[in-house]
Amino acid sequence: MYGILIAILTCIPLAPTGVFTPADGDFLTIIDGGRSNYEIVVRDGALPTTRLAVRELRMHLREGTGVRLPIVSTPTPGRDHIFIASTDKLKPHAFQIVVKGRDITLRGRDSFGDDRGVSTLEPIHRGSCNAVYEFLERFCGVRWFWGDALGDVVPAISRVRVPANFSITQVPAFEYRALPYGPPGASKGEWARHNRLGSDMSMSHGHALQRIVPVEEWAARGHPEYAAWVHNGRRTTRPRGASGGHVCTTNADVVKIVATAAKDLFVRHPRRTMFSISPPDGSGMCMDDLCRNLDVPGHTIPYGPRKGRPILTDRILTFYNRVASLVSPTFPDRYLGGYIYGDYLLPPARVKAIHPNVALFVAPNVATDMWNEQTWSFMEALYGTWGSLHDRVYAYDICSQSRRTYGLPAPFGDRIVDFVKLLRDSKFRGGYIYIGPTWESMGPDSYILAKLLWDPDVDVVKLRREYYGALYQQASGPVRAYFETAAECWKQASDGTDHGVDDITRFFRSSKAYARHSLASLVVGYTESLPMLESCVVEAERRVAGDDILEKRVRRLRDNLTLTIATIRGLNSVVAYESGFKKDRSHLRDLAAAIEMREKLLTRTKFGYAAELVKHLRFADQNIKSPLAFGGEYHRLATDP
Repeated sequence: MYGILIAILTCIPLAPTGVFTPADGDFLTIIDGGRSNYEIVVRDGALPTTRLAVRELRMHLREGTGVRLPIVSTPTPGRDHIFIASTDKLKPHAFQIVVKGRDITLRGRDSFGDDRGVSTLEPIHRGSCNAVYEFLERFCGVRWFWGDALGDVVPAISRVRVPANFSITQVPAFEYRALPYGPPGASKGEWARHNRLGSDMSMSHGHALQRIVPVEEWAARGHPEYAAWVHNGRRTTRPRGASGGHVCTTNADVVKIVATAAKDLFVRHPRRTMFSISPPDGSGMCMDDLCRNLDVPGHTIPYGPRKGRPILTDRILTFYNRVASLVSPTFPDRYLGGYIYGDYLLPPARVKAIHPNVALFVAPNVATDMWNEQTWSFMEALYGTWGSLHDRVYAYDICSQSRRTYGLPAPFGDRIVDFVKLLRDSKFRGGYIYIGPTWESMGPDSYILAKLLWDPDVDVVKLRREYYGALYQQASGPVRAYFETAAECWKQASDGTDHGVDDITRFFRSSKAYARHSLASLVVGYTESLPMLESCVVEAERRVAGDDILEKRVRRLRDNLTLTIATIRGLNSVVAYESGFKKDRSHLRDLAAAIEMREKLLTRTKFGYAAELVKHLRFADQNIKSPLAFGGEYHRLATDP
């Protein structure tokens, strides 16, 4: 359908002129019946992103209406005008749409940069693009639900109207809006741009100290004291693994080296406004006397696998503050990014002030389980506390984790709304929030999450209605039922209520201990709903039969269901086999069939829309010693003669 339309449009001339009056006194008619008197006006020398906004407006209007508006640098007498411009009077990414007389102005805060993607390291402010996207969404029904053409909705319409004297100004609620680890192109591609993701300034917060102060190199140069001291009585000058290389954050020379590295980067990259000084991932923090003296006796982690370990937040904040005090005199308008994470996730006991040039990224990584009321209470307390301790605080959290959801559909319903409003009410400035690896992983939630990061008070009921109605049309009902059923499944799997989970955890003996509860919870959460999920997809397929675009969209839903069925049947087969007093090999045959069904799906989709999903599941299979791994222990057992 879209390919034919595009082919036709390539032959369409510029819009014929002629005076068009509003259909009534309350509206201006921009396009009607293939005709328009409007032209797009953008000044010579406009910024590349402003010119991108111009091209986006003309392209989508042409695709939807068949009319190709001319682009000029000065208004033509006798014509009506859509002005697109950048203005410094608005905040980054903010925009205005103003209708005055018969002219329309779309303007926003833009910055230099000709990259069409979205970068949060050297961000481009896209206010004029955001004005265009609001215009297209509001007046033309355009939507970008997924990060590929199959998820774009550009309705075929004959008339475009705007209210007379219309005026709107929008400013993003959060200055950092990033949704990583999603489907291909989602975090930095056109989907991110169309749905107004991005940041006001550079965001740099990844684990970095192991690169800034490579302890093995410094030890070879005669400074083993830069490395972390560990319990075995020596410095870890030869770190193992990708997350190694912990340093002594209290060593004065280390502080100076890190500060110098920050200043050097700001000199070499003047557009960068943040430099990460976050410690490496994993365990191995320094335990020498200098560092331990900054910890507070008795201030220990009260729960979980880290229970009883000292809370290291005071020493880490002291390190962040010391580096900032050396960098800020030279670069008073730059920031140092630092995680609040792991053994330094909980609030400090001694440090009362955090340097204003430090940007904190609070990373509990628990949002996948925010249906669990204990987890939710923890999130409320944690985010609320950190938001009150410091002005420049951002969230780093995970709404979808493949080794937890294992690729099954796991939407959150209204809890996703609660989550974003929690960030706002806690005075966080934004977040870096993992989404699912396919658009089916979280149903409409990834799209809704992007909209909430722009405006936490957006009408989510309307968004869901549009998502299902525009994407799936006559199949909207069964598709919505599919994801609402999946949301209930995930709620049951993750809400913390036992439901018999503990009884079957022991049957996943071959998997790593930390993963067994997750596998058991999926069995309990999804097993009984498989027939309902299946019936929803069958009905959706029936309703879209004969419509090529809708069939392709529903086919992805079928893939999602196939993965769900294979996963749950496979896990149930493991439970049945391991729980029997005598091992029944028929359960192994069922398990082998499920593993091979899953593998066939992953092989077929690994180079297409599900590339991220396949990559994540392959990693999870190996990481947790999954019983569903193709060629793994159970598969070999099941296929042995």
